Amino acid sequence: MPLESELRPPRDDDFDAILALLNAHQLAAFGEASETAEDLRTWLTSPSVELDRDIRLLEQEGRLVGYADVDPNGAEPSVWWCDVKVDPNVDAGGALGVLVGWLEERAQEGDLRIWTAAQDDRVVHAFERLGFATVRHSYRMEIELGGPRREPSWPTGISTRTVTPDDGRLVYDLVLEVWQDTWDPMDETFEEWQHWTTGAPAYDPTLWFLAGDGNEVAGFSLCREDPNDPRAGHVATLGVRRPWRRQGLGEALLQHSFREFERRGYSRATLGVDAASPTGATRLYERAGMTMYRDTVFLERPVRV
Repeated sequence: MPLESELRPPRDDDFDAILALLNAHQLAAFGEASETAEDLRTWLTSPSVELDRDIRLLEQEGRLVGYADVDPNGAEPSVWWCDVKVDPNVDAGGALGVLVGWLEERAQEGDLRIWTAAQDDRVVHAFERLGFATVRHSYRMEIELGGPRREPSWPTGISTRTVTPDDGRLVYDLVLEVWQDTWDPMDETFEEWQHWTTGAPAYDPTLWFLAGDGNEVAGFSLCREDPNDPRAGHVATLGVRRPWRRQGLGEALLQHSFREFERRGYSRATLGVDAASPTGATRLYERAGMTMYRDTVFLERPVRV
């Protein structure tokens, strides 16, 4: 007899169950439960998200077994970023089929883009059976701190400072500019970006570094404590503007960030990077001694409604 299922929007009392489900999926997929209450709360309160419109929960016999959301910040042509998670103890194909069906109803057109651990054969194969194909990989990289390390070698004329309370719009514009040269250019509004960065509880302006050349900002390294490891500093966003690339500024900003992490007592540094970064970021991090410890695969499929 098939299990009784219900697909519904989240309720106010679902928070703990959603967090537990996301982490059960992450633990089975990546070997670590990496979803934090802070990040989930930030997502659920995002100014661009409407819970009834953009999120669905799948229940079986009154137990939460599936989660799907759609990021309404779409690109042209429309690419819908979709976070889909399932309980490791249920039939992945059946649960994902129901959730993907809702994603298509929500999106109506364009492409659905989802992600999970590259080594999570159970979920990856279920998505492939639903017609999804791999389009990209993203790496989480790390380095142990505390050993011998090169001092930052700054290009001539470059100076560094941390951000001020008046720098929010400046930094947003810099990130928007630099990210135009990536696989997935940023299209968040300033308000949405603020919500995830300067408005987040983990925001620490003394870990946001700007590299200046006279009156121009040439590059930046925006850091925070790693949300999953209090022993680690995390380089959340690092970028160099086009006129200052290929001069060693990116590596200098990275080493500067590592030095500050060490000064604060962190024993490890982490970051995420597009595995096929068109700006060569992966090679930069490898030259700095970082190694990959997590591989995320991105899969896409056109909407079929």
